Amino acid sequence: MNSATRVLESRVFAAPISKVWALVRKADFAFWTSAVASATVENGAAGEVGSTRKITFKDGAVQRYQIVELSDVAFSVTYELIESTPAVATSAAIHTVRLFKVTHDNSTLVQWESDFSSAGDNTTSVVEDSRLKKKEALADLAKALGK
Repeated sequence: MNSATRVLESRVFAAPISKVWALVRKADFAFWTSAVASATVENGAAGEVGSTRKITFKDGAVQRYQIVELSDVAFSVTYELIESTPAVATSAAIHTVRLFKVTHDNSTLVQWESDFSSAGDNTTSVVEDSRLKKKEALADLAKALGK
């Protein structure tokens, strides 16, 4: 049986949106130091719709993402998983990172949302793995911001 699942994690950072966007915009996850070993831009330039990223994780997994939407006005980047070694338990995965300015104190709300389509009984494990990784990545973003 196929199912669709959405995972959303968020965090507020005591930093202006421009500073947070500078780390997130390239979608190279350079801030995610606890999990990412290396990241390279392939088939295009950083910050270019259609370009791809090859992310090598410290656990040995290698994934390629394609930037499908990028907005400097809306402070959002959307990317799609196009290849994974080892294979992941989903048939499709689209991720969006959105930033929102909190006007009260010039902080930034970061929302990281993923939509998955999966087959079989893997939905629960996919959701929990995604949730854990997002929390870890957002904690590393906080460290990169010095917060």
